[in-house]
This record gives sequence, structure tokens and C-alpha cells, in this order.
Amino acid sequence: MSVHKYNTAKGDKWYVKYGNHTKRGFKTKSEAKQYEAMLRLQDNPLQETLYFHAMIDDFLETTKKEVSYGTWIKKKYVIDKIILPNTKNKDMKKITEVECRNFKDVVNETKYSTAYKNYILRQYKSIFRFATTYYRLPYNPSIVLTTFKDSFEEIARKRRKKEMSIWTEKEFRQFIKYVDNMEYKTLFIVLFYTGLRLGEAQALTWKDYNGESLYVDKSLTKKTEHGLYDIKDPKTASSIRKVSLGDVSMILDKYKNEQKKLIGFNESWFIFGNAKPLAATSITRQKDIAIEKAKVKRITLHEFRHSHASILIASGIDIVAVSRRLGHSDIKMTLNTYAHLLKKNEEKLLQKINLSSQNLLT
Repeated sequence: MSVHKYNTAKGDKWYVKYGNHTKRGFKTKSEAKQYEAMLRLQDNPLQETLYFHAMIDDFLETTKKEVSYGTWIKKKYVIDKIILPNTKNKDMKKITEVECRNFKDVVNETKYSTAYKNYILRQYKSIFRFATTYYRLPYNPSIVLTTFKDSFEEIARKRRKKEMSIWTEKEFRQFIKYVDNMEYKTLFIVLFYTGLRLGEAQALTWKDYNGESLYVDKSLTKKTEHGLYDIKDPKTASSIRKVSLGDVSMILDKYKNEQKKLIGFNESWFIFGNAKPLAATSITRQKDIAIEKAKVKRITLHEFRHSHASILIASGIDIVAVSRRLGHSDIKMTLNTYAHLLKKNEEKLLQKINLSSQNLLT
């Protein structure tokens, strides 16, 4: 039983598979899930007792089919470590608003961040919504729960965290001089000049390179049920994109020719790692060694991406183009992440306006 997307000549549509029954043609995921809920209700008439812990088991089993493995593991951890130990296994129809509020108080006493406390609360409320949708729970008492608000200290911490570390092009050039290995050198150049996420770069194969651009349609994750890694679809459709390389393609071509001489070539191999992708730990180690030698400020691998975006924005590149290149699902995400840089651009713009409008009335 699950909801799936499929492609048609008229665009994406959704279908529901429930046992031996399949129905296609839903225009939205929401419509498909409503139909799935109806089918499920037919098989699960109102029961006399809906035990909370049993509902959790069914909730986890169902969501495992609907979300990525990493997301599911995060949900399961919260449920096993926090929700189950702090809720009674009683009939959900008898759980009151006060009991829900008491659970919230328990969560509030933990040392987790406000964001994580709210995540716990969302999982708790999701179980009640699940029971309401699929098992006809007459009333959802968790609707009274409101989100936690940040303390002043947490607001200040978030503001400090938002001030990301980035490199200028001069700093990157200083850094890259101290990367001796051709493979890692090429990877760092690609990360810095494309803004790819690390997992996207790790998942690239030679099939994704056409001599001018990289086609990004997958990502590597370490959160998997089997093996050391898994290659998965991107989180959103906007992450699927073609990233032009410009002169960086010449560097990639040179690296490709070197690889052919050393180990041969297979277009199905990973660009960085050959038969198996380079591990993030090895990449980070090489980065840190070069940073130490170059004596530049320490940044994370993800901040290569921020550095790329910052250079583009500071150069006056249209924010919509930057958002598409980064594969953001919404331009608001780009605006929120790089608002401080856009403000600097606005100040430069006003300076130009002031300069050009001088003496107009004299």
C-alpha cells in the first residue's frame, strides 16, 4: 500500500497501490493520499480500542514506505527514545488534551534545541493525525499543542550560526595550491565553482558529464539499510538540474585523461572514486590538511557551496539564476540564506543611484 508518482505526456501524476488494487490518474499527491485513506478505512472500521503503542508501530511501518531511509531513522529514534517512554499505552480515544500538554512539558524539560523540540512535537502530533485519518479516531487532542518559541539565547546563537564562513576566490586559490592529489584537487575545484552539494558530487558518474556541463539527478547518502552508502533521488525536483562548467570543463577533461592512463575508463564509474565513490571522511581529511598548509580560515565542505553562491551574488548575478544553479526548491530559500549579501548589493546600487543623480536640480 503506497502512493507513487509516474510520468505522462501531460506531466506528472500519482497512483495508489493497495493490495491487488491499483488506481491511477490522480493530479496531486494529496488526492492520491485521500483515496488511499478511504481504502484503508474500508479495511479498518472503527475499533473499540486504539492502543497508542500499536498505532505507533503502524505509523512507522507506513511512513517507511513514504520517506527516505534517513528521514525514517530520525523519526524512529525520536519515537523510541522520547515518545514511547513518556506515553502510556492506552486507548487513544481516552487520551486528553491535558495528557498531551503534559507530554509537551516533558519535552520542554529536555536540553534539546527549540527546533528539535518542535520536531519531537510534530512526530507526536503526526501519530494522532494518522489515527484520525486511517482509524477514524473521533477527536485529535494533540491539536491544542502549540510550538515552542526560541529563547533569547537561542535566537542569538542562530544569528551567530547564520553568519557563515566563506572563502573569496583568492583564498580558494591559496588553498588549492596545497592539494597535491589530482582527484581531490579536481573535486574541490568542481565544488567551489559549481555550488554542488557534496552528496551530489560524490554521486556523479562519467555518464553525467557531456564535456560542457554536469547533469545532477541523484545524491549519495550514508543513511542506508544496506552497505556503506546508497545513491538516492534528490529530495526535490528542483535539485535535478544541468550545471554549466565553463572553463572548469578543461580541468575535468585533463583529470579524465589522467584517469584513463592510470586505471582505464568506464563511463559508469563515479567521477570521483571510480568503482566506488570517494568517502566524505577522506575528502574532509584532504581538505583540512591543505587548509593547514595554506594557512587560510577553516571552512566546511558545505561552505564551498556557500562561497560559490556568495561570489555569484556579490558579482551581481540575478538571484533567480543563482537559486536555479544551486537547485533550491524555492527562491525564498536562496533569499533567506544570502539576505546579508543582497543587502550589500542594495547599498552598492544606492551608491550608484546617488552618484548618477547628483546635480540634477542645479
